[in-house]
Amino acid sequence: MPGSGSRSRKSAFLLAALFIFVLAIALVLGLRAALSPRVEESWRLYVERVFPERRLLVLSSAQRYAASKEFTAKILALVDVRASVEIEAWADVFYVVDASDPKAWEISWDRKTKVLSILAPEPTCLPPAVRTETIEVRSKGANIVTNTLFRLKAEAVKMQAELSRDLADKARETLSDPDIRRAALQGLEGIGRTFSEAVLGKGVYTVSARFRGDQNSLTQPRP
Repeated sequence: MPGSGSRSRKSAFLLAALFIFVLAIALVLGLRAALSPRVEESWRLYVERVFPERRLLVLSSAQRYAASKEFTAKILALVDVRASVEIEAWADVFYVVDASDPKAWEISWDRKTKVLSILAPEPTCLPPAVRTETIEVRSKGANIVTNTLFRLKAEAVKMQAELSRDLADKARETLSDPDIRRAALQGLEGIGRTFSEAVLGKGVYTVSARFRGDQNSLTQPRP
C-alpha cells in the first residue's frame, strides 16, 4: 500500500536523523573530553594561580626553642668568672611542599568514586621566624659587676644569631616527626579538597595524600 511505504520511508528517515543526532552528541562530548586538560594539568594550572611562588603552605606551627652558651669574663682584668647565657624564644615554623616541578607530583582522579589521590614531594620547612617579643635572656654564674653585665649583654646579642641557626636545624629535624607529617598531609588534603571544588565542581570529595617517603604507608582517605 502507498501509505505504508511512505510511513516506512518516514520512519527510516527519523531513525537516520536520530542516529546522526546521537552520533553528533557523542562526537561533541568526546571532543570536549579530549580538549579538556587532564587532572594533572588542571592541578598545575590551579597551583600556578593560587600559589605563584610554587610552594604550597601545608602547615604552620608555633614552637619554643632555646640555646645556651658558656663563656669566661674577666673582672678588672684579674679574676676570671665563668658565666652562661641562655636565650629562649617562640618561633613560627612554616612547612611547605615544592610545586615547581610537575613531574615530581602524581595526581589521579576517579570520576566514579570522586576520589582524588595525591602523591607529593617530601615537605620542607622555611627558616623559622623568631617572635622577637618572646625572647627571654637569662644568665647564670656571673657576679653583679658592671663589666661582666656588659659582657652578658654582648653575648646575648650574639646568641640571637645562634638561636636562629639552632632553630633552622631543629625545625628540619621535625620533618621526620610522625605528628608533623600527619598534620602536613592533612593540610595538603585540605588544598586538594579546595582544588576539587574549584576545578571539578561542587560536591563531596575524598582526598588521599601521601608524601614520597610514605609510599608504602597509605593514609586513610578523608572526605
